[in-house]
Amino acid sequence: MKDLNTDRKLKVSSRLDQLTGAEGSLEEQRAVASGQVQLCNEEELMALFLLAHRGPDAVRELAMATLKNMPPYRLVPLLCGGEMPPQVLDFLARQRSEEASVLVLLLDNPGLAWQTLFTVARTCNGDVMNYLIERHVGSGVEGLRDAIKENPAAESSWLARFDELSAQSGDSGDMRKEQEQGDVEEENLSAYQQIMQMGIAEKVKAALTGDKEWRKLLIRESNKLVCSAVLKNPRISDGEVLAVANNKSSNEELIRMITLNREWMKNHAIKQALVVHPRTPPALALRFMSVLSERDLKTLAKSREVSQVIANNARRMLAAKAGRR
Repeated sequence: MKDLNTDRKLKVSSRLDQLTGAEGSLEEQRAVASGQVQLCNEEELMALFLLAHRGPDAVRELAMATLKNMPPYRLVPLLCGGEMPPQVLDFLARQRSEEASVLVLLLDNPGLAWQTLFTVARTCNGDVMNYLIERHVGSGVEGLRDAIKENPAAESSWLARFDELSAQSGDSGDMRKEQEQGDVEEENLSAYQQIMQMGIAEKVKAALTGDKEWRKLLIRESNKLVCSAVLKNPRISDGEVLAVANNKSSNEELIRMITLNREWMKNHAIKQALVVHPRTPPALALRFMSVLSERDLKTLAKSREVSQVIANNARRMLAAKAGRR
């Protein structure tokens, strides 16, 4: 585990130093900060970090906005391609503090500093915390339990799990890690078999970047960090999203993500599916009923598989339609 206060000097390529330093023109720095300059994966995140810290005010704001809005799948090669400087990881953790899939990949990076680990522990949600505890308890970092306890959302179960893992022999975690990182000939395994051997961070990476076969398998994962990452995959289709909306066992996080996506909510069939999904917030389900046909309303009015609120509203809408005739 790194120390954030050591190794302060970052190794920067001459090209990157020229683009982001005092010698770089304002026009060039704006282009870099907005992601318009072609850079390799390792340099892209570094460039945004440097400009956010030493660029002119307008450039700093642009660099931070670009980093905040960068799709999670684009961060996969940056966070999973090798060890990143601890200062850069710390900056990313603070800028994307509410992005669970990004935090999971970050927590798995070998360049992570213990101070950054503490920052995440003090602020993350339960899903990330569960992974943090499983991944980092037993790493020898003193004070991690206290950082977890400082989290405003801290639950007794988190600390109990922390203590349980801490009490176990230190080599059990190493054995698990060796099993996960064993030399397996993945080309001879099906996607399902590979998933069975993956850790959470590996599954999140696959969910963000995998093809349809991987998405179909990973959307079924019970871990919310994994299944929600599937919906952030840039190649996911409306048909796959509709399948999630039609699946009554889809968790509330998946439904929430669908309702927040404007493009998906333009799809009539997805709205229809959300009306009857048990985990759609009632207020939203009622709003989506405006797209339903009279036939759909009649079905809902008689259905015992929807809430009474939905059935009653369907009857009111039918009565209103009849009154206008």
